[in-house]
Amino acid sequence: MANLQATTVDGTVTALRQENATTVSKTLAIADRDKVVACTNSGSITITVPNDSTTNFPIGSVVYISRVGSGAVTLAAAGGVTINKTGQFAEAEEIYCRKRAANNWVVVDSPTSLSATGGTLGQSGSVNTHTYTSTGASTFVVS
Repeated sequence: MANLQATTVDGTVTALRQENATTVSKTLAIADRDKVVACTNSGSITITVPNDSTTNFPIGSVVYISRVGSGAVTLAAAGGVTINKTGQFAEAEEIYCRKRAANNWVVVDSPTSLSATGGTLGQSGSVNTHTYTSTGASTFVVS
């Protein structure tokens, strides 16, 4: 069994996400790494994940993107870049993109719909809940 030791940290917490606001289309830059690209636009814009030949993010880099304004925001991949999801953001949606390998990114977003059978759907404050029955089959789908 591993020995666990208490750690005391003195100083500034740097895990807070700073926002880099934009009202225009842009390609992600190193300055966006570990920050939130806050799209405050009223017109349509596109956020592009760059090719390594243009901007070489280190593997493991994370960039958050949030649709804050009323305008449409579309996520796109530059030529030669593979990402698992592209397309438009929902209003008030925030995602993050994580670089997995050279020119390969994964997009993680919040679910836009919830369905369930074999139990009861409910809501506690702003959180959706699903209570399963104690017998029978149940399914739970988040998409």
